[in-house]
Amino acid sequence: MVNDEASFLDNLETYKSLDITGFQDRIGDLPYQCLRAWEQGLKFSLPDDYRNVRNVIVTGVGGSAIGGELLGDLISKDGSPLVTVCRDYHLPPYLSTDSLVIASSYSGNTEETIAAFDDAIQRGAKVIAVTTGGKLLELADKEGVPVFLIDYVGEPRAALGYSFLVPLAILQHLGLIDDIDEDVLEAAEVLLSLSHRLEPQILTRDNPAKELAISLQGKLIVIYGGGMLSGVARRWKTQFNENAKTWAFVELLPEAGHNAIAGLQWPKPIGKKACGVLLNTWSLHPRIKLRYQVIEELLGDAGVECRTVDGVGKSTLAQMLSAVLFGDYTSYYLALLNGEDPSPVSPLDYLKSRLKDLR
Repeated sequence: MVNDEASFLDNLETYKSLDITGFQDRIGDLPYQCLRAWEQGLKFSLPDDYRNVRNVIVTGVGGSAIGGELLGDLISKDGSPLVTVCRDYHLPPYLSTDSLVIASSYSGNTEETIAAFDDAIQRGAKVIAVTTGGKLLELADKEGVPVFLIDYVGEPRAALGYSFLVPLAILQHLGLIDDIDEDVLEAAEVLLSLSHRLEPQILTRDNPAKELAISLQGKLIVIYGGGMLSGVARRWKTQFNENAKTWAFVELLPEAGHNAIAGLQWPKPIGKKACGVLLNTWSLHPRIKLRYQVIEELLGDAGVECRTVDGVGKSTLAQMLSAVLFGDYTSYYLALLNGEDPSPVSPLDYLKSRLKDLR
């Protein structure tokens, strides 16, 4: 059966028949998109008083929010402003005139983000809109809020370079973080090299993303991540949901070591139908790495298959983005194995439509 699945993924006709919109091209474009977003973000002009902020809140949901989460994981160090993500209609109570709010909505019509944008304006925060247009652009223009216009056509989740690297570049441009130009260039090189290893033209026997997708087919997927890979783990989970249309969940360490591992015994049949994916990298906190070792033992005792994926590169940014790209390709191949076009997300469209009806 595995040989049949490998042949299926190695047949280029598979991609022509299922990947109607060329989603694979948008995955492979990530290294170039990151560079474009970085360069454009550094050139984005902002008022001088935007340099005087104590905290940063990225408000958004879905693919537009994950960039903020990665941003917070990356710069969580002494001397950097606190970065948090708001996925709700109202911003947190600590918001003040010293806060920088980055309202991130690819479509510009996300109701949670628009509500949070209004909240930020009314409470006197410094605000930036990152969008392709829509109502958010209209409101930003009306309020005189700086707008970074995303020049990209695709799914919100495929625009990660913009939702992550643009806010990152803005913080560097404002002097809120140290210069990381070299890290960005290294990350792009690592991503390009990795993409060449994982792209559809590479046969399964030499393509670890295809191999992992085959092992995950028909399984309940649980992603484990921690520290700087926490947001990356959420990205893996949501990519499996949206691309492969499959059940997937995320457990974050060290928290999962205080509760989730106690729930591996029942119901018994789930263990045989589950697979744990541990996201690791050489610079992860050593105590989290030790927890991975123990959790892998516990998963094995519960009959749960377990796989490990390592982020690569010298910089934290490269390690994070390489792990992201590996997950993107894996979810893409699992989509094809499931007989799914990875691009459309009909249940999400249905939810938005029904919410309009229920006003």
